[in-house]
Amino acid sequence: MSIDLYNLLTSDLNLNRQAFSSQVVVITGAGQGIGFFTARAFALLGAIVILAELSEDGEAAEAAIQSEGGTARFIQTDVSNQDSVTHLKQKVHKAYGPVDVLINNAIFIQESSVVDMSLESWDYTMNVNLRGTFLTCRAFLPEMLKRNRGVILNMISTDAMPGLSAYIASKQAIAGFSQSLALELEQTDVRVIPFGPGMVDTPGIRSVASGLAPQLGLTESQFLNLSLHADYDGLMPPEHAAAAAVFLTYHLADEFHGQIINGYEVLERAGILHTQEVFLTNGDSIKSQNRNSLQALYQELSAILNETEIEIGKLPVFVRPIAKNGFKIKSGMSLSDWQRLVSDLASGVIPVPNQMGEKLAALAVYYREVPMETARFTKDEETLQMVAETAQLREEVIHKLTSRIT
Repeated sequence: MSIDLYNLLTSDLNLNRQAFSSQVVVITGAGQGIGFFTARAFALLGAIVILAELSEDGEAAEAAIQSEGGTARFIQTDVSNQDSVTHLKQKVHKAYGPVDVLINNAIFIQESSVVDMSLESWDYTMNVNLRGTFLTCRAFLPEMLKRNRGVILNMISTDAMPGLSAYIASKQAIAGFSQSLALELEQTDVRVIPFGPGMVDTPGIRSVASGLAPQLGLTESQFLNLSLHADYDGLMPPEHAAAAAVFLTYHLADEFHGQIINGYEVLERAGILHTQEVFLTNGDSIKSQNRNSLQALYQELSAILNETEIEIGKLPVFVRPIAKNGFKIKSGMSLSDWQRLVSDLASGVIPVPNQMGEKLAALAVYYREVPMETARFTKDEETLQMVAETAQLREEVIHKLTSRIT
């Protein structure tokens, strides 16, 4: 289904059609996919868009944007080549002046197992994805710093995927690079954000679908119809990924400077997607069994953590790292660290650590938010009800334990 991008931006997101008037926006890899739709989005909102693209797709992208009344210029660029990036910088500065927004979107992706991957493929992936991000940031940052303003979005991806080790490694490196750069820029008004758009319907994802799907236990059709949010019946439309990039740049850049954020979260903040609240049909608190001894509570928490590990293990293989990372961020420790800590406490190997109450409070928050997170991925009411009931029982165990040790 075709999406009216202009209406999405101005009506659904309520952005002024001159929100980026006369701002210079450089987008690498803008010839197709997310890069092209993001370039269209910025141009529709008044930006001067530079299509830094290696292939001749840049010409067609330039013509398409201009046909909509936008300002776009294709500058053929190999982001992995220092001279090419320097040439890009010089041409942009001469024609339009300093850059306001830089979006590092250019990628090389190729499905291959590690044992079958050539050194040339590994190096090329790293050169385009990681080296290219470094070169463009280094090229355009000085003028941003001189003016003390600017936004850089560096596109990242999921945490792991079989058959895409080089691509994922480069994207994880970009996340670390972006966070480190953000710390360097902490005392400035230049913002750097590692941004993962999501599972988006692009030529890139379609190019690896046939080889990747079997490794995930899926058919190619099933893979291309995956949904990571309950509001989608399949992959995210590229127009939505573009809208997320624009909204993040315009409204949320200060808030997420140096923080990893994905397109689903941005679109929820923008009101395009909906975070479903999950409530128990019976409003009364579900009582856990009356086993209140400290030792028994430790054992209950240990069982809960083990169950959580099993539940994560049942998720699709490429979702597991995301779930594990979410657990670590919200609870303050990795799942394995929590398991070791609780096991040691239950066996009396170690005394109760300082600030254990705060640690448990963070763990309780994780379980409290599990139903809401689950609602992003499924609309099945029975599943959501079961998840909500289980989460409440787990949270009650943690609160009982907290009351005993604090």
